[in-house]
Amino acid sequence: MKLSQNFEEPISTGQRSALKNEEFEKLLSADSHGIVVYFHGNSFDRTNPHRVDLYNRLSAMNFHVLSIDYRGYGDSSGTSSEDGLAEDAHFIYNYAIEKAPNKPIYVWGHSMGSGVSARFVAELSDKRMAPWGTILESPFNNIHDAVKNHPFAKPWLFFGKWFDKLMIDKWIASGLKMESDKSIQRFKCPVLILHAADDNIIPIENGKKLANAAKKADIDVKFVEFEANLGLRHNWIHRAPHFISITTEFFDYCEKHAKGKIAENRQQEVHIDH
Repeated sequence: MKLSQNFEEPISTGQRSALKNEEFEKLLSADSHGIVVYFHGNSFDRTNPHRVDLYNRLSAMNFHVLSIDYRGYGDSSGTSSEDGLAEDAHFIYNYAIEKAPNKPIYVWGHSMGSGVSARFVAELSDKRMAPWGTILESPFNNIHDAVKNHPFAKPWLFFGKWFDKLMIDKWIASGLKMESDKSIQRFKCPVLILHAADDNIIPIENGKKLANAAKKADIDVKFVEFEANLGLRHNWIHRAPHFISITTEFFDYCEKHAKGKIAENRQQEVHIDH
């Protein structure tokens, strides 16, 4: 498993500098607001320009960003599967905890990465290891709706139930479910859902359904819709003029929430001792 490289120059220059493991790990534990573990979408790899642009913006906000290519993507070997993606998520999260044990850790999932993140954070929550907060950007509520609403699927919807049998049911039978609307109901951390009204890949209705599923389970969730006239579509929410203020407010809220939980747990421990 290879970790994301450090981009010293804008992506347009084609220049990038890989850090040695020791130097990288030293920087990871250095002073910052925390670590954002980022899970990218289905296309290409972690070095896509819009992803690097987001890394740089988060870095400018004094966050370290850890991003990996899933197995079968980029320079990572292996064949991708939902279980495999979950294993990759646990790997990078455990790496972050090991190398920076005292740092706040946040999970950020974009597009397909939101499905990876939802399952992963649910599993962490079950173990009482939830991150400080989770950001789901341009997410879907489940793989069924994501596929049916994808632009490439439109010509095939004419076949009705046969489309489900030939495409969706086959994917689900292979283990690719990504039932984020079920996973999110197990979260034990605040959630921020970001979606653009003009998303051309995953319609905003998917994000709204996911937020509603969370609310039904009393999950601490905030949904932010970005106006269509901003032209952010599927990949560029981080260029919204109010992106930094929205995310900063969320990170601050997560910090207060986490510290409150820590204080509460300490009080319970004292009570048990007595």
